[in-house]
Amino acid sequence: MKENSRELVQFKKANKRLKRVKKFYRHLSVYIIINIILFGVKISLYSELGGQKLVDQGFQDWYALNLLITPLLWGLGLLIHGILVFKYPSLTSKDLKPNFIKRWEERKIKEFMQENKDL
Repeated sequence: MKENSRELVQFKKANKRLKRVKKFYRHLSVYIIINIILFGVKISLYSELGGQKLVDQGFQDWYALNLLITPLLWGLGLLIHGILVFKYPSLTSKDLKPNFIKRWEERKIKEFMQENKDL
């Protein structure tokens, strides 16, 4: 009996870790797809303009900056996500939440449970 319960606990932990790894790879896939699209839009926009001054220079500067900053900042977030998933697998999102958010969630759960009792 003890062995079965220990195996069940191990299975649940492994399953939870698998889900975290899958979420990371999904995040990575979306990152790659969106950045390919952004790069394609950049190429098509510049090729359509053909060096013409149809768009304000300020907009072009803003657009070029955003096409650099978006993948960099998102990539930083992706890197942190990967580190948390692969280097610190025992850390959960609950561990990273500030206490005020945890308390708010607990209050909301109690509130919703009370609403269900009243029905």
